[in-house]
Amino acid sequence: MLPQKMKISDRAFNSLRRLQNNTGLTINISARLAFFTSIERGHSWDGEDIELKQRELDKYTWLGDHINLVEMLLKQKYPSLEEKDYYKAWASHIDDGSLILESKQSIIDISKGIYDY
Repeated sequence: MLPQKMKISDRAFNSLRRLQNNTGLTINISARLAFFTSIERGHSWDGEDIELKQRELDKYTWLGDHINLVEMLLKQKYPSLEEKDYYKAWASHIDDGSLILESKQSIIDISKGIYDY
């Protein structure tokens, strides 16, 4: 469902870089946290087009062993999307979650404050 190669937006990339500088977490691991944070807080992609031009990585690098879970959550949240739009929805969740996480100063802050939106 998601393409084999994926990118994120400049905004998400910059937020995840700040988080990496603060915590040492790599951008792909931070993107996973951002996705799940966004899903948990109830964000929904509104169909807006997102310019995706940063950090092209393969799907497994972005999602790790969570590929099936991420794709299932996207299908559950957006049952009527066309295949090509799931990628944009995923990227929208990365944007949303990364803005929440970027100010965290440590992994402990992430675990304590992940529900403090």
